[in-house]
Amino acid sequence: MNFSIISLMSKTQLASLALLQEKRFYQAGTILFHQGKEANRMYVIEKGKVTLYRLMPNGEEKVFNVFLAGDVIAEMAMFMSPRQYPMTARVEQDSVLAIYKHTDIKKIVSQTPELAVSVMEYMTNKIHSLVNEINILTQVNANQRFVMKLAEIYKKQSTKDNKISLSITKKLLATQLGMTPETLSRTIKRLKDEGQLIEHGNSFQIKDIAVLCLSVNLTADIFYH
Repeated sequence: MNFSIISLMSKTQLASLALLQEKRFYQAGTILFHQGKEANRMYVIEKGKVTLYRLMPNGEEKVFNVFLAGDVIAEMAMFMSPRQYPMTARVEQDSVLAIYKHTDIKKIVSQTPELAVSVMEYMTNKIHSLVNEINILTQVNANQRFVMKLAEIYKKQSTKDNKISLSITKKLLATQLGMTPETLSRTIKRLKDEGQLIEHGNSFQIKDIAVLCLSVNLTADIFYH
């Protein structure tokens, strides 16, 4: 499982939580929850794919994230006040999810001060990360945003061979970077034409990380720190 509230729990707490979980199969197209509805459940994907999106005022569906096996959905919503889902979640392919009630999550967290503090630190760091993402979207250009995203993905990978694999579509990547798909395509083409990137399907091979960063006026340490 990816880093989450659950990963902060001890073996005893995990055992208690396991007794309270419900596993369910969902068909592709199922809506897990709607934006604005009471957030009474948290989900862990054991198999499948779930999209988190929001309907914009013009009726357009804006996708914010795609969750895959090991990801946790709506964990922060369990501690919000009022406790509401900030977005809508849709199952994109047949999936198996573990379901946890918010009452069970909060009970386990509140029983141990050490866990409660760890959850507070985790939430604070996550909010700080989201604020940084907003700053990136508003303060740097498209080329820099793309390279910074590559660096973010690279740091999370277990292998460090200058190769970066995308787990999402380029359309979703463009949305996350606050640009149109056309702008993202032009950004990628420019870096490919300069010899900075080699594209293989849904992955990129970086010729030289330091040179790539220099070409967009960034420092190479964003790939390592």
